[in-house]
Amino acid sequence: MSDDEGMLAFPKYVEVAFGPERWKVVARNFKKIIDEENIGGVIVGLPLGFSMQETEMTKKVREFAEFLKKELNVEIFFQNEVLTSKEVEKSGVVREDMLDASSAALILQSFLDAKL
Repeated sequence: MSDDEGMLAFPKYVEVAFGPERWKVVARNFKKIIDEENIGGVIVGLPLGFSMQETEMTKKVREFAEFLKKELNVEIFFQNEVLTSKEVEKSGVVREDMLDASSAALILQSFLDAKL
């Protein structure tokens, strides 16, 4: 999530969405947070290859994002997520159980910084 001004990202919540059978549950959980926090858009980390090519996982993420767009009725934005987990691990300041949340915050921060 970001602060009210959309300047700083911070870890909030991690939801595992492996496979379409989990998508409805994830959407329901996201909808609750979106409503409670008055969120206007969702940033989705896009897993591109090192040469910025789309991969099989990229296609699956795009499908999931399209599902979320319909279910949540919010704007969906994509942000390249290449090496975010490695960057967070390298920092050495994040607990193992916060790796995914911190990586998501880094993806969001990259998106916010690009808007400035």
